Amino acid sequence: MAENVPQEEKKTWRVSLFVKLLVGFTLVFAVVFAVAFYWFYNFTSDRAEQRIVEDMVDTLMGTAANIDGDMLVALYEEGVPREDGYTDDTRYWEHVRWLAAAAEIEPRANFYTYVPGDEEYEIVYIGSSWAVREPPEGVHFLESYISSGSSWRGLSETVLKLEEEGHFGYFDDYGYWISGRTPIYNSAGEKVGALGIDFEAGYVLEVRQAIEDRIVLAFGITYITLFALVLVIARTLSRPIVELTRVAEKASLGYYNQDLSHLQKGRLRDEISTLAAVFDVMIDKVQAREKNLRRQVEELRIEIDHAKRAKQVDEIVDTDFFQDLRARAREMRRLDEIKSEPTGAISPETPDETV
Repeated sequence: MAENVPQEEKKTWRVSLFVKLLVGFTLVFAVVFAVAFYWFYNFTSDRAEQRIVEDMVDTLMGTAANIDGDMLVALYEEGVPREDGYTDDTRYWEHVRWLAAAAEIEPRANFYTYVPGDEEYEIVYIGSSWAVREPPEGVHFLESYISSGSSWRGLSETVLKLEEEGHFGYFDDYGYWISGRTPIYNSAGEKVGALGIDFEAGYVLEVRQAIEDRIVLAFGITYITLFALVLVIARTLSRPIVELTRVAEKASLGYYNQDLSHLQKGRLRDEISTLAAVFDVMIDKVQAREKNLRRQVEELRIEIDHAKRAKQVDEIVDTDFFQDLRARAREMRRLDEIKSEPTGAISPETPDETV
């Protein structure tokens, strides 16, 4: 049969109830606050993104509805570019000034127009709202570009570019943008070109940054307040338990005169006050039982001592040495009696006596 090998005692660490409550409540509040921040951050960002998109779409559609598609085609067919990439055609400047006026109404927007070219997927730019700047900027007049993406599709349907690589908006050398394209119609209702818009989306970044900046301050103030509140709650909840633990430790060492009355006061009774009352009764009973046990042990000890002495006497009496001493004692008593009797008197035989 295999011997029972004692298992190694597991290491334990003593952590006070106060620390457990403090850490527990703090972690709970931290998780709740983190979840609330995550929800608020995403909700606010989504609302800001939705508002930006709505503003861009409204601006795009409203501006496109006021562009003369027939003039756009005429510029493409009849306009003559200058060496600097623009033109002296008054229809062109009338067109770009309208785009610039729309950009002034909505400063976050930059507009450009284009028509389909002769080659497959070719688009030809007509004008942009930046052309009125000094010096002119933006796309050049009749500048061509091959695009099979959103710009080409914008000639036939409204297309929005709202994200890149899974993130809202996109960056370039000029800023943070979202964009869109929508068809331009001629007087016959035919799609003859498209209006493009690049819309500054920095407002979303500002909202996100404002949330992050303010949430740090709010988190700091809230966390300190909650930590102080948790500290008070943890201390209030753990104090009576710690007191009962201290009383139990002293009672285990034999100090039964413990006062638990302060834990039983108050009109509102709870589990702690009930436990203190039960603990008080329990200590009294333990003390009474210990006194009774001590008395019983003392009585048992006396009985054991008496039995032990009787046994020791029996052991001595039963020895050969003691029997020899008893025989000698009898002989000595007999001789003493003989000496004490008158001469010539016959002494009756004396029976044996025990020592």
